[in-house]
Amino acid sequence: MIKKIKCWYNKKLTLIFAPERGGRSFHFTLSYPFIFFISLFLAGLLASGIYIAGIYVNYHETASSHRELLERKSDYARKTEDALDLLSNIRNLETQLTSMLGMESPRSIIENYPLGGPDPNLVIPSEINTIFEISRLEANISELKRETWMQQQSAQEIEGFLKRQMDMLLSTPSVWPVFGYITSGFGNRVHPITGRKEFHRGIDIYNSLGDRAPVRVTARGRVILAGWAGAAGQTIVVDHGNGFSTRYMHLSQMLVDQGDRVEQGQIIGYIGRTGRVTGKHLHYEVWYRGQPVNPMRYVRGR
Repeated sequence: MIKKIKCWYNKKLTLIFAPERGGRSFHFTLSYPFIFFISLFLAGLLASGIYIAGIYVNYHETASSHRELLERKSDYARKTEDALDLLSNIRNLETQLTSMLGMESPRSIIENYPLGGPDPNLVIPSEINTIFEISRLEANISELKRETWMQQQSAQEIEGFLKRQMDMLLSTPSVWPVFGYITSGFGNRVHPITGRKEFHRGIDIYNSLGDRAPVRVTARGRVILAGWAGAAGQTIVVDHGNGFSTRYMHLSQMLVDQGDRVEQGQIIGYIGRTGRVTGKHLHYEVWYRGQPVNPMRYVRGR
């Protein structure tokens, strides 16, 4: 084995270079070991070049990815700040509305929530840290979306509350049916025709325009009676919901029919003297939950 190695070690390779036309030729003599080591050197140099080229390409790809991550981080941070500002404004508005309306807060809004993210004591590459920060920003945006949905639900509750309050306001008798003088109030009185004591369930209003004086409905509702009602003459009864109804009696003319929907302030007829009366006037009643109540509680000062 040793002899074979020595024999290989002593072998030489001669390279002769001869010009095409005349001139002196020259040659190189190289040993096999030298050729072997030169080949190894060139192979290593080629492998190193390939490795370095791979590192260079990977570096540029990593740098490009890093720049993209930084841009995404900046974009998420801006969107998060904008969303937080918007939510802050919504919270302030909700607080003002609930305070003005005397409502209890629909729900407790989460003020602090975990943001997640890497261990602050852990040393990691900046690219990985950027990825963690973007993941945290994405989690924050998801949390903001959830909280925005909660705010929308809260706003819808406030809107529903306002609608209910508005409906109740418009459905509650709160204006004068006709302007004029009150000739007979609510409560016990002596009947002007029979002379007997009786309970007067409404108020009598006189207007100098007589049958030209329009009668207006005092709240939104539905007409459940529009016709002759014995001693009350031509009468309109309006159901307003929420337990309220109103009655307009002794009318000379009626402008609505049973089943009609009416809005507060709408003219529904004119003052008259139909039925058992001593002169032209409007007899106006307010009923709440099946009982007559003093109309002055709903028209005084209006």
